[in-house]
Amino acid sequence: MTDIKIAAVIPARMASTRHPGKPLIEIQGLPMIEHVRRRALLCGGFSEVVVATCDTEILEAVETFGGRVIMTSKEHIMASDRVAEAARNLDCTHVINVQGDEILVVPDDLNNMVESIRAHPDGQYWNAIAPIEKSEELADRAIVKCVISTSGKILYCARDFTHLNLNNTFEPVRKILGILGYRIESLLAFSKLVRTHLETSQSIDQSRIIEHEIPLQAVAFEKGYPGINDLKEERMVREILKTDAKQKEVLRQSLL
Repeated sequence: MTDIKIAAVIPARMASTRHPGKPLIEIQGLPMIEHVRRRALLCGGFSEVVVATCDTEILEAVETFGGRVIMTSKEHIMASDRVAEAARNLDCTHVINVQGDEILVVPDDLNNMVESIRAHPDGQYWNAIAPIEKSEELADRAIVKCVISTSGKILYCARDFTHLNLNNTFEPVRKILGILGYRIESLLAFSKLVRTHLETSQSIDQSRIIEHEIPLQAVAFEKGYPGINDLKEERMVREILKTDAKQKEVLRQSLL
């Protein structure tokens, strides 16, 4: 594969169960979805960055800042299905799905995934991971965790890992982040794969890939910052943007 074009697609919708309207909550003068879009642009490794949504409110907000939006069906259950519909309108070989609530994603980390894809463009699926930082995270069902093989493949995903007797390094468990990469053909094929038991029982997209025995490559991010799924996480994000040195610098660049 010679001409590699990697597009970033940011899926977002207003009808969140736990935090309705969250893409447009204002943080530091910008709606959340615009923070995510600007951070993807700061990566510099994408052929284009687009928002995929079914809501005109999001369309209008993003276009106000000069961003590109692709309107998609309201019927999608999973974000990956929305990304796949949008990707059919793009000229690219690969897609990185940057979830619209990943407001603290670091551009350098996104570049890690870009470089992983460029190093092995014939792969099918990639997923960002980050270290477990404290034992309480093993029981937190809001955090999806995974087991990593010695070769860097994701073997299993779940929300509760308290049944494992892990040492203080938490090996070989990592946090799964809402940043997924796909070869375009694999993205379009994903929605055609039969939904699997583990996927539906725990609402974890990645389990469909694993249960169909397709390699899922882990891409290490330095830190697993929270996304915004509820009011508690929104308060956490606002505090991190005020106190974390790296996040303060990325925010500064985003607001230029």
